[in-house]
Amino acid sequence: MTPTEPVEPDEMEILRAKRGEGWEWNKIQSDPCPQCGDDPASIAPSALGALVVERADAWRGFLVDADDAYLRTNPEPGVFSPIQYAAHVRGILTVYTDRMVLGLEQEAPTVPLYNPGQAEWDSYNQLGRDEVAGEIETQGRRLAETIRLAYPEGWARPVINDRGVYGVYTFTVGGLACNATHETYHHLLDATGTLTPS
Repeated sequence: MTPTEPVEPDEMEILRAKRGEGWEWNKIQSDPCPQCGDDPASIAPSALGALVVERADAWRGFLVDADDAYLRTNPEPGVFSPIQYAAHVRGILTVYTDRMVLGLEQEAPTVPLYNPGQAEWDSYNQLGRDEVAGEIETQGRRLAETIRLAYPEGWARPVINDRGVYGVYTFTVGGLACNATHETYHHLLDATGTLTPS
C-alpha cells in the first residue's frame, strides 16, 4: 500500500472541524479520548478482543431497534446519520484489522488515509440495517482474533499512516487495535445522540 497524494479537506471535513471534531487520533494509543473518555490503551490486550466484540454486538441492538427515518437522517450539515456512522465503524474495523495484519507481515509499512468520498458516504444511507449490523459483528470478531494473534510478539510493530494534508501518524499494531476498539464505542455514542463534541 502506498500513501495517498495530499488533498484539500472536503466540505464534510471542514464542517466537522467547525463543530470541534478532529482530535489527533493516534493519541488513543496512550491517552483517553477527550470527548468520550474511552481509554482502550489502559485495558490489558488480553481483554481488548472481548471488549471490541461486545461493542460490535451493541451496534446490532441499536440498529435493530432504531426508527428507520432516524437511522437515515443527517441531523445537520457536517453530522453523519446513524447508519452512516455504523457503516464507518464497519469500515474502520475492516481497514484497521487489515493494517494490523500488514504490520505483522511487513516492516513498518506505510498506509494511506482512510477517507471514503462523499458519494460513498451518501450511499451508506441506503444500506440495510441487518446487513451493516452483521458486518460489524463479523469484523469485530475478526479484529479480536487478530489481537489474539498479534499479542505480545507483534504488538509494538509500527505502521505509518500517511494522511496527506492531514499529516503523518505512526501507530503500533496494538495502537491500531486500540483505535478501532475506541471508534466502535465512540461512534455508537454519536449515532445515539449521546455524545456532544467539546
